[in-house]
Amino acid sequence: MVIAERLRTLRREKNLSKRELVGLLPINYSTYANYESGFREPNSEVLQMLARHFNVSIDYLMGMTENRRKADEVAILTNAEHDHITQYRQLDTHGKGLIEVVMRKELERVNFLGANAQGGSKHEGDQWVTLNVYHQQASAGLGSYLTDDSDSDFEVMRFVATPVSQKADFCVKIRGDSMEPKICDGDIVFVKATPKVEPDNVGIFVYDGEAYCKRLRIDNKKSAIFLESLNKSYAPKQISQPEYLRTVGLVIGIAE
Repeated sequence: MVIAERLRTLRREKNLSKRELVGLLPINYSTYANYESGFREPNSEVLQMLARHFNVSIDYLMGMTENRRKADEVAILTNAEHDHITQYRQLDTHGKGLIEVVMRKELERVNFLGANAQGGSKHEGDQWVTLNVYHQQASAGLGSYLTDDSDSDFEVMRFVATPVSQKADFCVKIRGDSMEPKICDGDIVFVKATPKVEPDNVGIFVYDGEAYCKRLRIDNKKSAIFLESLNKSYAPKQISQPEYLRTVGLVIGIAE
């Protein structure tokens, strides 16, 4: 019987003998043993007790569903989410592994966004802020950025008013994968204009005419300054002429 099989499985998953289990429950040994043997079926009250103990639904114990979770704990999935799950199950081990790697990286990025936004991803009424988004993209040593040229290429964009966007002075579009998994190719970052960024923070820098979105690191022992990528595939860039390094601003968040 299904109930008997599932009770045995759940008990064994807890590494308990039948006598150890009944010692935790208001039920005698012979009665429970008959449940697992299939000679008796628990009544509704006992089913509720067993379901609570094993943290599963009564429907699962009775074999009416393969989902162990209680009904009120099951998230309602959209049609698209159902499709994604169905497609995932059709993949082989290699494909599932790739999906899981991407998912972990995206979760890291979203968590990074949330930590910097301090709740700023939530809409606050219908308030918006407008900021310049510079098209001279900051990346791993590609192109110039924020020169004194008043004709610098940018567009004005509207963003939801959040604690982060309201602190930003402008935005920069990111190009390349050097700051993955936190900041990805095509992301727009919020920047607070400042002449100085503290070590271990991510900022926008200009060095020798090239723009960088990097983490600043200072090695006091070697008296050296580095611009570091978060992507370990890229080696840190040592600043051999600090007098030519210009800090444009501090990256304070990522636009959604």
